[in-house]
Amino acid sequence: MNMNTKYELVLVDDESRVTEALEREIRHIFGDERFSIKAFNDPLISAKYIADNRDSVFLVISDLRMPAMSGSELLTLVRKASPEIQTILLTAYTDIEDIQKAIMASIQSLLFKPWTRDSLETEIAKAYELWNIRRENTLLASRIDSMLKEAGEFQKRLFASTIPSISELQIEVSFIPFETFHCGGDFFEFRRLDDNNFFVILGDVAGHGLKSAMMAVMLKTAMDELIALEPGLPETPDLFLSSLNNYYCQLLRNEPEVLIDLVAVTISIEKKRLSVANAGMPSVIYVHQALPEFLSGGNPMLGAFIDAPFTQVEREFVPGDRLFLFTDGLIESVPHFFTMKGPEVISTLQTMPEQPIEDIVATFRSALPGGCFTDDVTLMSILFLPEASHG
Repeated sequence: MNMNTKYELVLVDDESRVTEALEREIRHIFGDERFSIKAFNDPLISAKYIADNRDSVFLVISDLRMPAMSGSELLTLVRKASPEIQTILLTAYTDIEDIQKAIMASIQSLLFKPWTRDSLETEIAKAYELWNIRRENTLLASRIDSMLKEAGEFQKRLFASTIPSISELQIEVSFIPFETFHCGGDFFEFRRLDDNNFFVILGDVAGHGLKSAMMAVMLKTAMDELIALEPGLPETPDLFLSSLNNYYCQLLRNEPEVLIDLVAVTISIEKKRLSVANAGMPSVIYVHQALPEFLSGGNPMLGAFIDAPFTQVEREFVPGDRLFLFTDGLIESVPHFFTMKGPEVISTLQTMPEQPIEDIVATFRSALPGGCFTDDVTLMSILFLPEASHG
């Protein structure tokens, strides 16, 4: 709404003497500067006007009994057109049944005939204040939503920039922050250690929204600092998680509620070996020669206990094998206390062996209660390419 637009109060009564009396009284109380007044004797015409000017109308005062449309019907239309517009019903004490219907229309208040100057002033002032509060809240919510979207786009660009082009691997990632917040606590990174060794992490900070997103970026930065101090750590995922856990325990000692799930994978192209260490994440799914296997280590989440032990599992891979890493948002619906079971996860993946990762994510989404995600979701696929695909 343009800052120069004048707010409007709409009066509706089939008797012009009533609207004229109301307008005269209101102008006497509030003057002409705070808002303008628009009067109608036909509720049908007023309904269209209100719908067309919903951004400037802050209050509708309507008579209850009118021949073309009752006041309760009109105010129901007003609430549908713009829930922020305040509504006052003008009625007589004897209209009990119609008053009950009006209350069902969620009117702000009743103004009884004959009205008093004090009651008129009180109700209009209250309506003006409530409308301003709601309008400011709407504007604030819009600004916050815009900032969250910007944070989410930054997060996507930051993580996408780490996805390398590797002739021996086909890497696909789908990163979907929780829709309400547009950004979240999932984070991932691919790192080339040398010509034959690659390091992959996928992490999930507990919680949603901006704090989790900021924590994810901070923790990713902290991880980079740790690797800079000990460059050999990514070669052994279990030692990497052990060192990272102690690092996070110190870093987050004043934030005990922040816990991090993380899976680390080291891939040796030359040795055709992959090593996996998992700290609290859903089990990695390794499809070896078309046979799926869950790779889990039973390790604790990061940041929970200093000097906690971590283990890793190792597998020999062949071209055509595939690795799936994902955060729990892909298979869980927290409000419905639902978690997709392991065999169902495997079955879903096996029915889509050649599908793009976004189609796989869509299939998982449709399998959840309500057909929607209730958390941040990241799904990562790493396909070990046949020799003919190299170069």
